[in-house]
Amino acid sequence: MKIKVATVQMKSLNNDYEGNLSRAEGHIKDAISQEAKLILLPEFALVGYEFTDSIWKMAEPLEGRTYSWLKGLCERHNVYIGTCILENYEEDFYDTFILVGPGEDALWVHRKIEPATYEAFFFKGAGMNANVFDTPIARIGVVICLDATKTHTISSLVGAGPEILLISYSWPDFPSFLPKKDRECWVEAFVSIPKAYAQYLHIPVVSSNKSGRFISPVPLLKGLKIEADFTGSSSIIDQNGDVVSSISKDAGILVEEVELGKPDISAGTNIIQKGRWLFPFSRTNKLSCDMPLIVGRLRYRWSRRRKMASQVVFEEPRR
Repeated sequence: MKIKVATVQMKSLNNDYEGNLSRAEGHIKDAISQEAKLILLPEFALVGYEFTDSIWKMAEPLEGRTYSWLKGLCERHNVYIGTCILENYEEDFYDTFILVGPGEDALWVHRKIEPATYEAFFFKGAGMNANVFDTPIARIGVVICLDATKTHTISSLVGAGPEILLISYSWPDFPSFLPKKDRECWVEAFVSIPKAYAQYLHIPVVSSNKSGRFISPVPLLKGLKIEADFTGSSSIIDQNGDVVSSISKDAGILVEEVELGKPDISAGTNIIQKGRWLFPFSRTNKLSCDMPLIVGRLRYRWSRRRKMASQVVFEEPRR
C-alpha cells in the first residue's frame, strides 16, 4: 500500500503560540494541496524552545487548544497530523506527541521517554510508554527527538513492528564554544538517525525539525546563553534507508509517496548494540546530555515554581 506523507520544517518562536500556529497552518495547507494524508510537524512546533520557566506558560491539557485546532483541520481535510505539545497533567509537565485524525477517538498519544539535557529542568520523562499505534491508515510508530539516540527506543519499536515511523525534533547544532569535532559528531549522529531507523526496521521514516535560530539561557548559569542554528535536515526515507527527499535549514515542506508493507526484519540485520547510546557520540556529547539531565531532574522534583505553574488555569481550547 502507498501513502502520501509530508514533513514540515518551520520556524517556531518562543512565547508566540498564535504566530507559530499561523505558520504551521500555512505549511499544513500547502501539504494538503499536494494530497498529503499524513503530516508531521516538529517537536514543540507551537510551543517554541527555551530553557526557562516561562515555557510553562505554553503548557496545556492533552485535549486543549492544540488538539482542538488539529482536530478541526483533520475533520475538514480528512488527514492525520502529529506534533508535540507541552502537556500539563496534574502536578507535572510532559513533552507529549499527539497524532490526530478525523473521526471519533482519533487521538494517539506518546510521551517523551526521557528529557534531553536541560529539558529535565522543565518537564518530566514518562519512561517507556506506547509508541506504535494502529490507525485507519497505517501502523504508525513515533519517536521524540533525543529519544531516538537510545537503545531502549529502537528495541521497543523492533518489538512493536510499525509500518512507518515519525520522528519529531527540536534539534539545534552544538554551540560554537564547544570543540569542532564534538559539534561535527553531534550533527553526523542527527543526520544518520532516520536512515539508521529505516534500515533497522525496514520501513519508511519521516523526520521533522525546526529552522531558524536557537537562543536560550543556561539554567543555573546566570548570564550564559546557548546560541546555535537548528540543524534542519528534515527528511523522508524509504524502507531501504535511501533518502527520498530532504531539506537543509530553510523553512518548507516535503511531500512524497512511500510504500507501506509488513516489515521484513531478520536477525542478521537487526542486531542492537548493548548500552545506553545507539549512536557513537563523543564523550563531550554524552556529558553535555547527561550532566544537565541529572541536575535538572533534582531541580524539577523540588521546584515550587513548577508546582505552582501546574495549577494555572489554561485558556479554553481553540475552536
